[in-house]
Amino acid sequence: MLSGELGFPSGSGPFPAMMIAHGCNGNGAVDAAWARTLQEWGYATFVIDSFSGRGLVEVCTNARLLTGTQRIPDAYGALRALATHPRVDARRIGLMGFSHGGILTLGASTVWARETFAPDGRPAFRAFFPFYPYCNTVYPERERISAPLRIHIGELDDWTPAGSCIRLIQMLKASGQDADITVYPGAHHAFNAEGLGFVRMRNVDNGAVCNVRLASILGPTLSPASELEGCLQKGATIAGNSEATAQSRQNVRAQLLELMK
Repeated sequence: MLSGELGFPSGSGPFPAMMIAHGCNGNGAVDAAWARTLQEWGYATFVIDSFSGRGLVEVCTNARLLTGTQRIPDAYGALRALATHPRVDARRIGLMGFSHGGILTLGASTVWARETFAPDGRPAFRAFFPFYPYCNTVYPERERISAPLRIHIGELDDWTPAGSCIRLIQMLKASGQDADITVYPGAHHAFNAEGLGFVRMRNVDNGAVCNVRLASILGPTLSPASELEGCLQKGATIAGNSEATAQSRQNVRAQLLELMK
């Protein structure tokens, strides 16, 4: 049984809403800060907890315990419940995710996810906002998105590199789909963790140099073992960046006004 924390701005609504998906360390300060900010802007928020119900504390040090793709049903299950709330506008619910939650958000943005988990006119997400997701894994389903996609990522991210996300957005744009990316100069992974100094996390799994090709979003892996051998390494850098944080809030607010009206 999964759970989450539901919050509202003042007033009776119904309000547009944002679902927030945490990173590999579970719910924390970044999720809470964005929930407060979104509520100040007039959005209901639902911060989903994908770990407690599974008996997990973190998956940063062992990425195989739970993948972002395996969390896609979490978001759509929560969406079905959230859409029934009388103070929520079911037509205007977005999904935002950070790092591991960004992988979830990318996967949830595919037409495959909508058709699998929200068929026959059931509530679907209005827009997707992945922050520093992992874009290195290539699978056919990611070539078709179901709603506008807006990626936010740091230029110096050495955990989920910006380059592969830039190429993904270029591919989506070239096929006429509504996708965009904002790369924040001088920003590292977790740049919107307020007050966080420069930290080298030595025991986390890092696939920044891996390039995995899958037959489908659910596998199997097509990349030869020789291409992947040794690519999963340990260690990554995280660092807060106040300028990038402020700019990302300004950017997201403008995107919400455009996409969630």
